[in-house]
Amino acid sequence: MKRNPAEKRLQLIIGIIFLFALAFCTAEKAAAWKGTMKWSYDAQNSITGSPLAAEGKILIGDSEGRLLALDQKTGSLVWTFSAGSAINGKPAVNGQAVFAGTADGKFFSLNIHTGELLWQFSPPEINTPGGVWGSPAPGGDLVYFNSADGKVYAMDRAKGTPVWTFDTGRELRSSPTYSEGLLFVGTYEGIFHALNAKNGKREWGGGSGAPINTAASVSDGNVYFGSWDGILQAVRIKGVIPQWKYSTGESITTQAVPSGNRIFFGTVNGKLVALDRNSGGLLWEFAVPGGVHSAPAVHEGMVFFGSDGGTLFGLDAATGREVWKFQSPREILSDPLFFESVLFFGSYDGKIYAFE
Repeated sequence: MKRNPAEKRLQLIIGIIFLFALAFCTAEKAAAWKGTMKWSYDAQNSITGSPLAAEGKILIGDSEGRLLALDQKTGSLVWTFSAGSAINGKPAVNGQAVFAGTADGKFFSLNIHTGELLWQFSPPEINTPGGVWGSPAPGGDLVYFNSADGKVYAMDRAKGTPVWTFDTGRELRSSPTYSEGLLFVGTYEGIFHALNAKNGKREWGGGSGAPINTAASVSDGNVYFGSWDGILQAVRIKGVIPQWKYSTGESITTQAVPSGNRIFFGTVNGKLVALDRNSGGLLWEFAVPGGVHSAPAVHEGMVFFGSDGGTLFGLDAATGREVWKFQSPREILSDPLFFESVLFFGSYDGKIYAFE
């Protein structure tokens, strides 16, 4: 059946409108993040922690033990709290309270609006550098952290008192991960624990054969964890069913970050690795000078990470092609954060940066 000229013109017009709309949406998405500096703040101390966005503020710790709260939009200092020893992890927020730990073993809570100290806890066993290496994990009325004394602590977030502890028997350098009533913890001796988050009882676990110094990731019913022997593992939480293993041949030094059908992580010799999240197959690798200790962040089809060589890279997440980079004078160990289409990170040059 032949279409009349009016129908043909109508279809042509609809097609043109569709193409213009598609082009506009694509351009709008691509233009959403241009990679131009919005602001920077000079903390005058190396930035050893990673940023967190909450209540209009960027919260981040430095090498001298200061927790800084910066205005998210302008980068101006809102408040600062001095804990006296380096803050290496990312702070956590639950309600109106901020939580963080220090290298000499203190764990504290602050008012997010004023920086006022709400409580502080110091396990008596911790008296060596690296007391709290990682980041806390909030979960309900509790907040969890790992310590150098080998214990996992579950703290009452309002009172600052321990509700339970779990002794792993070895030093802990990783961060705990909370998900749906379970707390996942990797140890320096290579044991992976899944704990009941309410009472600290060990539900299940296994061995990796090498130290686990990074946090686990949970997505779509799987838990992912990497170790110093270069193996990333995926385990189905329900039924504790191994899904796959992938060996990089070098130590895994960042948390693995799932996004869509991919999972990204960094290695000690300077690779960012992308795997198929369903099969564990290699998609691509991107090599940089120095190591990668900065966990990647994914935003609008790009993956961002910092290097020990001081470069913050932005790659095409599908291909690993370099799209953007920023060179800092010092190493970037801080995990980048995307919040409201702005990229935040810190550098050992003492500055916190925001790009949009």
